[in-house]
Amino acid sequence: MTRHIKTMRVSIAVALILALVLAMATQAAASRVVKSVTWVCIVDGQPVDFVSAPEAARYGIEQANSRAGVVFGKFGEDCSVQ
Repeated sequence: MTRHIKTMRVSIAVALILALVLAMATQAAASRVVKSVTWVCIVDGQPVDFVSAPEAARYGIEQANSRAGVVFGKFGEDCSVQ
């Protein structure tokens, strides 16, 4: 084979590999779902979202609910972490 044909085959192989990697990366990014946690209080009979954050913030939001949620409860507001 000539040098030109070998270079062309290598170039095509590299292009196909890059296309495959790009397709796999795009699919992985599209399938990633970010879960969220929401601190909701019922105010005047209507749900109000005080905080909405990624799942990683759940601990902090639960701590806030355990302290401030108790205070809100004294005013008749029911708060929960969803």
